[in-house]
Amino acid sequence: MIEELLKTRKEFYAFLYRMYLEEPPRELAEDLVNKKIPIPDLKSLNEDMAEGFEMLRKFMKASKDVDEVHEKLTDEYTRLFLGPGTPPVPPYESMYVDGTMMGASLLRLKKDYRKAGIAKSPSYKEPEDHIAFELKFMHHLCEEAFENEERRRECLSLQRKFMDEHLMKWVPDFCDDLYESKQSDFYKGIAKITKGFLWLERDLIDELSETI
Repeated sequence: MIEELLKTRKEFYAFLYRMYLEEPPRELAEDLVNKKIPIPDLKSLNEDMAEGFEMLRKFMKASKDVDEVHEKLTDEYTRLFLGPGTPPVPPYESMYVDGTMMGASLLRLKKDYRKAGIAKSPSYKEPEDHIAFELKFMHHLCEEAFENEERRRECLSLQRKFMDEHLMKWVPDFCDDLYESKQSDFYKGIAKITKGFLWLERDLIDELSETI
């Protein structure tokens, strides 16, 4: 039961960080057109996640042409997160916490990564406070907990600390801005799913810590 839950968490973080990591690949458009992204039982989810997955389901239902969907997703990602100019929904912790890029929160974040033995690959051009990198860090800890039973409690403790000191300080507001953005369509649903999942995770980490 615990292993299954740890695996589910790991897979969901993988799904989320890939949504924000880069301009959507063609494979994502193909999955949407072919209805290959699984939609969970909405009754088992909190309100935000249920609304987000319902929006995703409707988006898939309306998606017919792979090239058209891929172009639409790429344009939406670029407008929202890349610019030109200052993006309307900057996907960086320092922009929300400090009001500027490369602020003090990024330095604190780098220290936390170093303590956990994590270093950014030179090939990844975004700073470490990009939402995809932070979600990837949570995925990494989920993977560690799933594969190494002796490290589970430690990994959960690191995740709870990271939640409180980083993710929950800005990602809910980021998700609200993303949902409200007039330039968002597909990412409205992803915003709701992300926000709902993090609130669910916050409680789940505590429950798992008491069980293990």
